[in-house]
Amino acid sequence: MKDTMNQRVEAIKTLLGAFKYERIVYMTITVISLLVLIGSAVYLIIQSEGTTETITVVVGWFGSSGAITYTAGRLLRMWSEALRILLPLTEGEKP
Repeated sequence: MKDTMNQRVEAIKTLLGAFKYERIVYMTITVISLLVLIGSAVYLIIQSEGTTETITVVVGWFGSSGAITYTAGRLLRMWSEALRILLPLTEGEKP
């Protein structure tokens, strides 16, 4: 049992190492998108006019929130795969 757990921990370390740069890219995109979303909200509050600039800000909201959703989903999928390897496998199931 201990050997199996050690093997799984090593597998997760290997998996995390393999996705290191991908995680960094996704986290960077998430942070930048969140800053754009907050910046757009602040800008809209300050300007608060129904002009084409406001429409541009709303488009910025949708674009950055979509990027946040996508990258957060990818990060969650990576962690889900790591946990699937760590958890005990049922008979006949492959990691």
